[in-house]
Amino acid sequence: MKAMKLWILAAVMMVAGTATVKAQTATDIIRKHIDAIGGTDNWNKVTSTKRIGSMSVQGMDIGVTQTTVNNKGARTDISVSGINGYMIVTPKEGWMYLPFQGMDKVTPMPAATLKMQQDRMNVKGGMLTDISEVAKAEYIGKDTVNNMSCLKVKITKKDGIEETVFFDAATYYIVREERKMIIKDEEEEVGFSFSNFQKQPEGIVVPMTMTSPMMGGDITFKSIEINKTVDDKIFQPNPADKK
Repeated sequence: MKAMKLWILAAVMMVAGTATVKAQTATDIIRKHIDAIGGTDNWNKVTSTKRIGSMSVQGMDIGVTQTTVNNKGARTDISVSGINGYMIVTPKEGWMYLPFQGMDKVTPMPAATLKMQQDRMNVKGGMLTDISEVAKAEYIGKDTVNNMSCLKVKITKKDGIEETVFFDAATYYIVREERKMIIKDEEEEVGFSFSNFQKQPEGIVVPMTMTSPMMGGDITFKSIEINKTVDDKIFQPNPADKK
């Protein structure tokens, strides 16, 4: 009986030890990632970004400009065959004006969609730059993304967002994220991919190409402006588009 109790105790300790190793491994991966993209201090100095690029969908070249002021607003301007539209997110409201999709006037974002989109107001572009943002992290094994060996970590952030993150095992850059989002009023599992990482003069590393399931293709950014002055008026819809 005593031997059995000792065996059970040893088994429990082994399981607990394994869980600890996994937690430490996940935290270590995240810390290496943060160092690789420039460190928390450099990222905390970023207050605004403006990314200018384009994407190709079904043979059409679509212009995309993303402007973000930290925790104040995010705006995506889209140009399709000379027709311009936009999506705006603020702390309290959000709007869509997409005439190339048959939307002839500004439409308020549904509450559920707005809530899911508000993390776009984070000037870090959803990038994981601070270990304090993480409430829980679990290393769940290795995987492959575009022939790259990756470390797979399940992360729960303090704002409640849960996502599975794939870190390039060689560089520790995040090359893919998977999370649940509201798309067309339904919750779906979606994936975001990141590549073409470039170091900026401010010391941070930014992916210049990303796959956006919301827009149906890869966005390639040609330039990024950091900490430039942004007029808050751009986070309000054009009155003429409301008619």
